[in-house]
Amino acid sequence: MNRTGMLLLDIFFPNRCDCCGERIPYDRLICGECAAALMKQRVQYRNWAAGRTDLPWEDGAVLFSYEETARTGVLQMKDGRRGFSAFSAKLLAEELAELLPENGSTIITWVPIARRRRRIQGYAHAETLARYTAKELQLPVRHDLLLELPSVTRQHDLTAAERTKYAERFSAGKGMLSGETILLFDDILTTGATLRRCTNLVKAAGAGAVIIAAVCAAGASAQ
Repeated sequence: MNRTGMLLLDIFFPNRCDCCGERIPYDRLICGECAAALMKQRVQYRNWAAGRTDLPWEDGAVLFSYEETARTGVLQMKDGRRGFSAFSAKLLAEELAELLPENGSTIITWVPIARRRRRIQGYAHAETLARYTAKELQLPVRHDLLLELPSVTRQHDLTAAERTKYAERFSAGKGMLSGETILLFDDILTTGATLRRCTNLVKAAGAGAVIIAAVCAAGASAQ
């Protein structure tokens, strides 16, 4: 697009930061102030995983504590805004690149949403995050490994035990695997119930190993 087109686009459809709503140039994903604030919210996956037993996946990557600027970004991501997703994908790609196996193939997939909700919304935020990261890492994606049954329950209202039961709404898709490493994406890592269920499903379908990835970890302390 030429400069005139960019100027017109900026006038009629200004680009705004997902985390604060301030106007930003079209070549920016979020504003500088929010990017700096997010760096103060960085967390390590190992801190969330410390003391947790029987995790079915082999490793993981998370970026931020689920509060303040990051929480706003995730909520905007759930509403279909993509700047924060793209920003987070670049950071996740950097972390995940260090975890990828040297030998064997790696495939990216995500925690799905029910087909009806996917048709109504026109997008799935975990899928958007996963596809952005796949582009950064130049890895293939699979959309046929997991399914979600329709539900009106809001997960954030559930206890840890209830979340485990609620995660049973996920089932295996029709896709099969042959020992590949799976990068499994979600937006928030809380108790791990959803990712635990989905990990077990893709392993039953033939995955050799699973590495989870999430934008935020609830309850994790910033570095």
